Amino acid sequence: MALEQREGRYGNIYLIDTMQFNSNNVTSVFCYSDGKKSLLMDIGTSNCVDAVLNSLVRHGISLENLEGIVLSHYHFDHGGGSSELWKRMKDINKNFRIYTNSITKKNLQNAEGHLTGARTTFGNFVGTMDYIPDEAFHIVEFDDFLPIEFSDGARIKLIHTPGHSPDHCSPSVICNDRTIFTFAGEAIGTVYTDDRILSTPTSMPPNFKFDDYISSMGKIKNMKPEIVGLCHFGMLTGEKDINFTIDDHFDFMHKFRDAIVKAFNENPSTEHVLLKTEYLWEGRTKNNSMDDKGKEVFLKNLRLALTYGVMVDLGLRKPKYESKTL
Repeated sequence: MALEQREGRYGNIYLIDTMQFNSNNVTSVFCYSDGKKSLLMDIGTSNCVDAVLNSLVRHGISLENLEGIVLSHYHFDHGGGSSELWKRMKDINKNFRIYTNSITKKNLQNAEGHLTGARTTFGNFVGTMDYIPDEAFHIVEFDDFLPIEFSDGARIKLIHTPGHSPDHCSPSVICNDRTIFTFAGEAIGTVYTDDRILSTPTSMPPNFKFDDYISSMGKIKNMKPEIVGLCHFGMLTGEKDINFTIDDHFDFMHKFRDAIVKAFNENPSTEHVLLKTEYLWEGRTKNNSMDDKGKEVFLKNLRLALTYGVMVDLGLRKPKYESKTL
């Protein structure tokens, strides 16, 4: 399978490990650069900013020529570091902007509920999400192009792919009517394996919507991207392997939801639902590069949150900390 998880340059695309949760191969961000202009895609948490900026410099990308960042969505582990990044970059490049849609902006500027819920699952690893002033943002409508033109003729389109969250987008590099690269974020699942491509859900509460999620997978598949970037972790190459990953995740998500409903009808306790759906995760979280102890805690908390997210979407549970985004 064509799954690439090594940090480095791949043409004009740079794969960067944020070292989130003090572990490698957990969260990836990307940068597109034509050698003059560069655009970052996601940042991770506020604790990841140093690692990301150091990686850019190490790969020869000038921070003075970093036009900005385009976000997949507002969650702490992807857009959460935007405030810290803005503070660092505004004095390096006065034209640096956070390119995103109005929903993401609203959630970044009102992040307290989200942070409270995130801390119950991930503790202090969530970092901070300070208020970001309006001047930091450049609002882009869903499915519109960013106002940045690269010397190779490429442009970035903010493809709307809701489901994981209502604001979720998959920034895509379009050149000569070809989709060179799509940063799918969490729109087609995540990959925590390093020996084969097997996906896991991204059904984080409270805003996960199953039907939108399934539609977004089809939207990305129909774009026929040549390379697909994942938030967690790495990138996929080749039409065959990209389609396999999307199709496998489509099947898995239907099985996951059906198994949750069946288990809940037997016994509505969360413990029972987790026990009865555990078999579905077999082989889907094997990653030899993650620390065993940290990995065990992280994946246990993650599975609980993702299961709860499906239950909220089904109306079997209510959100605890964060209100649903309209």
